Amino acid sequence: MKKIDYTGDIVAFFRDMYPLPEGKPLIPPFLQEWLYTVFPLPAGDPAARTVLDSRSKKQGKSATAGLVALYMASRRRYSEVVICAADKDQAKDRVFRSLRYAVEYGPLAKSARVYRDIIELDNGSFIQALPYDWKGASGGNQNCVIFDELHTYTFENQRRIFDEMVIPPTQEHGVRWIASYAGFLNESDLLLEIWTRALAGERLDKELPTYLHEESSLLAVIDQGQDSWRMPWTTREYMDTVQASERPNTFRRLWLNEWVANESRFVDREAWEACYDPELKPLAPDDRRLLVFGADASTRRDLTALVGLTWNDSTSTADVVYCRVWKPQPGHDGKMSINLTGLRDELLRLDKKYIVQGVLYDPYQLHQVSQELRDAKLRMIEHAQTNARTESDQFLYDAIMSHKIRHYNDHVLNEHINNAVSIESVRGMRLAKERTSLKIDAAVALSMGHSQAELLCRPRRIMW
Repeated sequence: MKKIDYTGDIVAFFRDMYPLPEGKPLIPPFLQEWLYTVFPLPAGDPAARTVLDSRSKKQGKSATAGLVALYMASRRRYSEVVICAADKDQAKDRVFRSLRYAVEYGPLAKSARVYRDIIELDNGSFIQALPYDWKGASGGNQNCVIFDELHTYTFENQRRIFDEMVIPPTQEHGVRWIASYAGFLNESDLLLEIWTRALAGERLDKELPTYLHEESSLLAVIDQGQDSWRMPWTTREYMDTVQASERPNTFRRLWLNEWVANESRFVDREAWEACYDPELKPLAPDDRRLLVFGADASTRRDLTALVGLTWNDSTSTADVVYCRVWKPQPGHDGKMSINLTGLRDELLRLDKKYIVQGVLYDPYQLHQVSQELRDAKLRMIEHAQTNARTESDQFLYDAIMSHKIRHYNDHVLNEHINNAVSIESVRGMRLAKERTSLKIDAAVALSMGHSQAELLCRPRRIMW
């Protein structure tokens, strides 16, 4: 039997040395062609210094990136391979997890030592998940660097780590490997630069969209549209289901590998209307349900909004039971403003009459009022307009789409939800007042209150 030279044949290496949780890797003809384009036979050295593997979601990009890392570490002694990502958790997630499984359960298990964020091979090579620190990345002698989901690199310090992790000239056969689907216009600038440069190069194949920009030693596959669904599990039936459940821009970016703007309507009118329940009633004078409120305050042009919710254990839904807004009024100086004592007094009234478990608020505008309410023994919970808001906005979107929230058809809240525009980021969707002239303050207040509705209002069961 002819002995296989795994140092020169990446496809054979993939087939025999890189098991996946599902078993042996699937290597369809297009993937074999792509791998041999980057690592041509018989030597198997990288054909370019930088490689962009841009395919749609669930096409095996992360497994391929892990393969490249292990292949480059195995074929030459004392190789340094680094896996980078927007943060260290991401670096250790998809690519490193796939790589770790392949090492622990494959033929290389006896010749490797696996630690939390590093793998050492008996040939003196190592593979490391790099901490999120561009300064610590400088000065390396890596012959392979993996960047997973480069569309998440949106800040200057992330750009710097990419710049630092260039393959040094002492590594004649090194490669910087980028695995990523498309990003957001006016946000994922680094990826877009590389993408545009690749498309300006020579197309190498009519069937598989591969490009070579020889001047910058950049080789890329940029697979888009329905033709990019090349793996057998991305069936037409499955993709129809995904398309029906995803936001249009999300579907285009993840599953068609298309660049999109990062703002769009928060939810369709029909999705919010589907959450209306005629049996749900707003607060009544004798209401004894546990309540949580979200307060979105303003002192100038915007409205101030207060939205109340409770948790319904029988339906497993957060139920909207209250909504009120305050409009700006002309002050002594002739400028429009809102006297926040109205919001304060209303919360004091509600706390006296009902069972208020907490009030979520933005401390920027409500610092003084929140202190007065704390003095009155209300539970005030800061909800700053940063990552916490993005998480709560995404949580609200998911609840609306899965019918995990009900409302009683308040016309103001309906209007604000239908007006709402969101910005999509790598952390999720955020309601964006700055992107619309229409009022969405009640939607913001709903998002804040909804984030804690189940935690604060779910009935506590006593275990005897």
